[in-house]
Amino acid sequence: MEENSAYRSILHFQLGAETLGVGVSNVLEVLRNNGLTPIPRSADFVRGIVQFRGEIITVIDFSEKLNLHENEPTSGKVIIVFQIKTNEHSFKVGVLADDVKAVEELHESDIKTVDEITHYYNPEYLEGVVKLKEEFVIVLDVNKIFSDKDIELIKTTAKNDKK
Repeated sequence: MEENSAYRSILHFQLGAETLGVGVSNVLEVLRNNGLTPIPRSADFVRGIVQFRGEIITVIDFSEKLNLHENEPTSGKVIIVFQIKTNEHSFKVGVLADDVKAVEELHESDIKTVDEITHYYNPEYLEGVVKLKEEFVIVLDVNKIFSDKDIELIKTTAKNDKK
């Protein structure tokens, strides 16, 4: 094994029938979903707001955001709180998930690009896919998932933007 090999920790979680993965560097905490406050007339993917460490954060449904309409609906048992960083913004957002499965230490070369799944996912935020045990985990770059319009909506909903 090379000494300078690039390893990453990936949190993988269940979202309906899909298993998704994200770098743990973006994950702040996993919360039990004890209820959300809905936001009237918000975007389809916004499920509400919740208090997190004294801040109000927006909670979204990745099934809607990622256009997984044919997926099983999420039970929303847990909320994964992410710290999102773009060139212009830094903000927290919660994502509903069915379950957190594990954190795996992976070598960068374990994450493979797969052209066949890019018609389901936007290739801009798709890092690739990795096989863990007997299942494939789709690895996302959460810093690239939100458009400027999405970020404005999240900022307005929760007022948690730090430029």
